[in-house]
Amino acid sequence: MSLAESRARASAAGAPVGPLVEYLLLSDVHLTQVLESPIPGWWEYKKPSARQDDELVELLDQVDAVRPAAFACTEVVFGGDTWDFDSVYGGPGDLLSPSEGLPPTVPGSVWKMRRLLGDHEPFVFGLARFLARGNRVTFLMGNHDRELAFPEVAEVLRLALAAAAPPGTGARVAAAVAFEPWFLYVPGVLYAEHGQQYDATCSYRDVLAPFVPAHRRAPRALEASMGSLMGRHVLSSLGSFNPFDDDSFLKSLSGYARHAYDYYFPKRRFLSIYVGRAFRVVRLLRQQRRRVLASKPDSSATYAAYARSKGVGADFIALLRRLGSVPISDRPRHLLHELWLDRLLTALAAALIVGAGIANAETWPQAAMMLALIPPLLFVLRAMGRGSLALQERGRWGLVAEQISTHLDVPIVCFGHSHRPERRPLRNGGRYYNLGTWAPVPDPDGQQALIRARRYLLVRHVGPGRTHVAFQRWRGDGPDANW
Repeated sequence: MSLAESRARASAAGAPVGPLVEYLLLSDVHLTQVLESPIPGWWEYKKPSARQDDELVELLDQVDAVRPAAFACTEVVFGGDTWDFDSVYGGPGDLLSPSEGLPPTVPGSVWKMRRLLGDHEPFVFGLARFLARGNRVTFLMGNHDRELAFPEVAEVLRLALAAAAPPGTGARVAAAVAFEPWFLYVPGVLYAEHGQQYDATCSYRDVLAPFVPAHRRAPRALEASMGSLMGRHVLSSLGSFNPFDDDSFLKSLSGYARHAYDYYFPKRRFLSIYVGRAFRVVRLLRQQRRRVLASKPDSSATYAAYARSKGVGADFIALLRRLGSVPISDRPRHLLHELWLDRLLTALAAALIVGAGIANAETWPQAAMMLALIPPLLFVLRAMGRGSLALQERGRWGLVAEQISTHLDVPIVCFGHSHRPERRPLRNGGRYYNLGTWAPVPDPDGQQALIRARRYLLVRHVGPGRTHVAFQRWRGDGPDANW
């Protein structure tokens, strides 16, 4: 009996089926393309010194070494955004490839997968050794590694792990690799998903088949989210922003002005690049939306089959889809606001009106009246700048976890995506965890150039009502220090 079948047949009370399995969960590792930029302060998160391969391998080795004898194996669950396809710029023959990288089609995504594997060989070999010792891995798909939804891309990763395995263990390693497009559910133990479905800037219209059909000369491609397109089309040209840190790119108007002065003025363009590429993102989002809606097939059978494979009812799948966020490409007003384009257009229109009024004023009082409009216009712009939809929606994730936990009667609910570690109690006695990130982010105290939160969750379920959990930060001091 496979592990997936064991989960599906487990009792609602949570009694273990077969050998005990220990679960190790971590999210948002963001294994990026590695490169060194000649521009100071550019793409800091891509530098070789920002790689987290060694820390990940150390964690896997120690978890495997100290696992209690009662547990047959460890299943490591990467909760999404393990591989950052959106950070792979250029392509084969870089001079012929767009700066934002290859499009999310099968050929482009296969090339990006191979580039990421080549840049992170220590992790690949370390994970292969971990699997060769009888353990398992599940890659949940997030919004930055959704290109794993192409079977050809997932197979490249599977074969690479098998090729990196010790002699004679390749087939075992390949069989130990699983991919989940939506969620992982272990009855009576845990529920985990990436969480992008509750964020309109990154959610997918069809999380099980997030594709744009082929159209004329355009091949079949991933229906990229706004967040992914911004990463590819904007951050590839504005390298001073860190896509893994909200504080890096969610700023006030004065914050953006200071950032532009620090990194761009007067040597490099900022505003014209941002505005041009942001409008390109709007155009691409609306184009792919039209193509998807024009030929969208009935997906009810797909979701019903997925529910059966997970051992949940159709009512639970319907609940998740109701809780999910409508993609921001369906909401033009919110789309323009999230990209700051509404404020830029308003400021431009106000400047033209005030400028025209002053130019046509015939007396000083008339000019003064036009100048008096500037303070209220600045107030309006400031009021328009309040609130990011992405941050607002994250405030409800605890309530989403309550709904999931109550419906499934599961004590542990895990998300990632926000990059902010979190732990809160649930009404049924369980807990909601956000697994944070392993990606390089700035130290809030400014003492280090880059730090890594490196949170992980260890779950050991030994019977009904007996689930031991440790939520810790990896410091290389062993995973079982604070059980």
